[in-house]
Amino acid sequence: MKAIFSLILLWALSSTAGALQCQTCTDQMCSSTVLNTCSTEMMCITANILAASSGTQVTQIYKACAPPSLCPSTGTQIFSVSLGFLSALASAVCCNTDNCNSEILGNSAPQSSNGRLCNVCATSECNSPLQCQGVEDQCFVSTSESLWCIL
Repeated sequence: MKAIFSLILLWALSSTAGALQCQTCTDQMCSSTVLNTCSTEMMCITANILAASSGTQVTQIYKACAPPSLCPSTGTQIFSVSLGFLSALASAVCCNTDNCNSEILGNSAPQSSNGRLCNVCATSECNSPLQCQGVEDQCFVSTSESLWCIL
């Protein structure tokens, strides 16, 4: 009986080995968090997202488990996109130890133009110039045939 109990206990402990515990926000400003067990191959992420639309800026704090597409490695990641009418800048830190995303990142500051131009489809013509900002260094074409700046 002791051997069976020992085997069950050993199996229970080993089945959670490798499962990462990350903080997850419970609201948009991340004023409170809960610990969440991530699935395998996930990392913890903390991000500060600054979105702007028609001159209105909104900041959101994000903490959660992240797939490899968002966190391919540990460290700081910057994501940025300008669509003309909408822009978003996210500064993120990825980590891979339990509760490693407990820190609060500083607010992302609006970026200034960097001199790169992309065309955006403001009307039926796709020749309106769009100033790329900060770290944005590429233009892209969406399925609607518009061009925008991205990192």
